[in-house]
Amino acid sequence: MSKKSLLLIEIVWAVLGLVCLGIAIREISLNGLRGSWLWLLMSAVAFALAAVRDSQRKKM
Repeated sequence: MSKKSLLLIEIVWAVLGLVCLGIAIREISLNGLRGSWLWLLMSAVAFALAAVRDSQRKKM
């Protein structure tokens, strides 16, 4: 993959992580932690995958 495509995928993962984190914060304010654990998990996974793509891009 080229550096540009890896950068695009990295940005998509980071934006997805931010969106999931925003939804998690909204769920925490409405329903408490009980309804937000899945969104927090999805946010953490998205940020982890963005970090993986970042390290792959920097190695090229």
